[in-house]
Amino acid sequence: MADETNERRSFQRIFFSIEDGIKGIIAFLDHQRGLLVAHIINIGEGGLGLAVSKDKKDKIIKGDQIILTHITGMQGLESLVNVDAEIKWILDNPSLEEFVVFGCEFPDIPEPMRDAIGRFIDSRSAE
Repeated sequence: MADETNERRSFQRIFFSIEDGIKGIIAFLDHQRGLLVAHIINIGEGGLGLAVSKDKKDKIIKGDQIILTHITGMQGLESLVNVDAEIKWILDNPSLEEFVVFGCEFPDIPEPMRDAIGRFIDSRSAE
């Protein structure tokens, strides 16, 4: 099954642990939900994976259009501001204990931002 996932991915990703402290600030088009701070667990040119505590899971809905307003805790990704994304999947599994994980796709990320992610991944992969 892992091979199927790799085949579906168009872009290389880099992975982080929650302990790395890299966070994305998410804004919803429905402003009543406010902002959401989520742990970034992976990022690639096509999207990112995030984790939030289970008490915040009601804020995320598959298919929602969101905005990644900015990223904290990681140098090299400062240019990613106000990036449109769509929540593509949500995983709420008891084995994840206190977190819900969800994946977002960047449908129309500007080329300079896509390039910045690619350069970031290349630089981290070379370490």
